[in-house]
Amino acid sequence: MYVVDGFEFQTKEEARQAKKESDGIRYIKDQTDMSDPDTVYKLYLRLNKPGYFFTPVGLSFLVELQEYLHTIPYIKNEDIRPIYIPEDKKAVVEVKKQTEGYKKKFHVALFFTIVLSAAIAVMFGITYVSGHSPYVVDYENELIDKYENWQKELEKREKAVEEREKALDERQDATEWTK
Repeated sequence: MYVVDGFEFQTKEEARQAKKESDGIRYIKDQTDMSDPDTVYKLYLRLNKPGYFFTPVGLSFLVELQEYLHTIPYIKNEDIRPIYIPEDKKAVVEVKKQTEGYKKKFHVALFFTIVLSAAIAVMFGITYVSGHSPYVVDYENELIDKYENWQKELEKREKAVEEREKALDERQDATEWTK
């Protein structure tokens, strides 16, 4: 047996639902000016719909609001709608199905969030580790430097060949003069 706000429940699930409603009621009372009849009337109309309260805890809160509204002279009793009583199991089952659907979606979203976060962390790790090794741009620069060095060597060789040719030409000219 589970007890919530003076009501006894047979199952833990019913008690959990009642506790949730009790917490919601406490929040509503803290956030709402319960001494203003117009505010209480609007609140009553908003909460007295399917999907808000399923347990005796929530329904007793609606009864409190209804009794308070009956004491207000300028609010007609005909304007105060009767309290909606959900079909016992049907309404609770619908709420369970809704929450199960959200739970599944939450778990799927959580899974993908974790996987994508891990992928991002791995990418940062790879970037950090490879930050100390040369990139493609570095390879390109190395290749350009290599070709520039080759070109300089070729230019040196060309100069050397030109100087030898010049020297040979001078020798040849000198030998021609002697003939």
